[in-house]
Amino acid sequence: MFGQLFRFPRAADVNLAITPARRTGSKAQVRRGGLIMRIPLAAALAAASCFVVAAPASASQNQVSGIQAPGGTAPACGDTSASYTMTGGLVGCWYEDSGTQTKGLATASGLYLYHSSGQEHFTGCLDVDGDGRCSSDDPSGTLYFTFTFTGQFEATPPYPEIRGRCHHPIVSGTGDFAGATGVINFKDDVSNGTSPYMGHVGF
Repeated sequence: MFGQLFRFPRAADVNLAITPARRTGSKAQVRRGGLIMRIPLAAALAAASCFVVAAPASASQNQVSGIQAPGGTAPACGDTSASYTMTGGLVGCWYEDSGTQTKGLATASGLYLYHSSGQEHFTGCLDVDGDGRCSSDDPSGTLYFTFTFTGQFEATPPYPEIRGRCHHPIVSGTGDFAGATGVINFKDDVSNGTSPYMGHVGF
């Protein structure tokens, strides 16, 4: 978020007092305004090859699905400052703009419940022809989102993520995405640190 969905932050300790702290040595991570985990690039690239591209449902509503992987060094993005690389129906770079933890609760059953919200944006294209890259025929621009992330973690070190999902309504767009509407949902794959996504984009 991932998100993500799934979002994997850069190793972080879950602070049971609500304030997330950094952690090292964990493959899974929480994102959005707190924990941020990253997995090795090789694993992210391998997972990205499993994306699925859905054909546009109509001239205005386009169904999308694919994989979001940590970092922006993969060819589909190529921007090291990006938070994630997007492959599948959306090809390009994903950026975390802001995030605030809205809930952090340790339960008697040994779980830690984590919620956050904020803003993110995507820059790239809608891969209409499904060739895995942005071409002149693919609609392109920037999509802006708000998000809410909900995750569940074990409340004991190293605080592994059990599940996580992220909801991203589109609030605006530029370029070919001007006036865009829709929503993208991510569900974390804690086994490999990526975030499969599904949703629709209308413009």
